[in-house]
Amino acid sequence: MRFSKIKQFTTALFVLLMTNVLFVSCDKQPVGPTGPDPLGPGDYMTFSAFRALYPGSGDYLFPTGTKHIRGIVISNNTNEASGSYRLQDESGAGIYLYTVIGSPVYPMGAVLDINPSGGGKFTLYNGDLELMSVPQANIVQVSGTISIAPRVATVADIITNKNTWASSLVKINNVTSIVQASSNSTGVTYNVTDATGTLSMFIRNTSGITVNTSGTSVTGYVSIYNTTTQVGIRTAADIQ
Repeated sequence: MRFSKIKQFTTALFVLLMTNVLFVSCDKQPVGPTGPDPLGPGDYMTFSAFRALYPGSGDYLFPTGTKHIRGIVISNNTNEASGSYRLQDESGAGIYLYTVIGSPVYPMGAVLDINPSGGGKFTLYNGDLELMSVPQANIVQVSGTISIAPRVATVADIITNKNTWASSLVKINNVTSIVQASSNSTGVTYNVTDATGTLSMFIRNTSGITVNTSGTSVTGYVSIYNTTTQVGIRTAADIQ
C-alpha cells in the first residue's frame, strides 16, 4: 500500500515537471535577428526606372513606400560642389545626389543604399536632374562593389543623349584637342573636342588635378549646366 502511494506520487510529480517544461519551451521567443530582413536585388529600383519617375518639370516628392536605390559613387568629391555626388548602377543610368548638411563625405567607389522616402525629391538644378533632401539616416554606405564600364561615345553622342546619360561614365576616344577656355576663383574650364563637336570640362582648384592637354582620350561622367553639356573627370589618370 505504501509502495503504491509512493508510485502514484512519483508519477504525478513527473507529469507536473514535464508540463512545466513544455509550457516554458512554448513561451520562448524565436532565436534569430531582430531587425528587418536585408534587401535583395529585387527590392531595389534601377536608376533608369528611378529617373523615369520624374514628370519633366518642377519638384517631385517621393511617396512613402518608394523602393530603395543602390549605386556606386563615380565622382571625386573634391571635383564637385560640397555635398554633391554622382552615382551609377548596373542599369547604366546615373543619379546626381545632393546630400543634406552634416552628411558624411562619401569616397569614390563607395556603394550607397538610398531610401528616397521621407522627404527626398527630384528637382532640376541648372538643367541637371538632382536627387535632394534625402534624410541623412536614409543614405547608408554598404559593403561590396558594383562594376561599371564607361560608355564609349563621341562628343556628338554625349550632347544628343545628355538627359539620359547625365551622371553616368563615358569615354571619348580620338580627342583632337583639350584647350583652356576660361577660369575663375573656383576653377578652370577646358574645351574638349573631337571630330564631332566640343563639350566643356570644369576642373575645380580644390581637386588638385593637373590636366594633360596633350591627351587623346577622356573618361568622365556627363553633367549639365544650363544649356552646356560637360564631362567631369575624377583624377588626372582620366586623361590619356
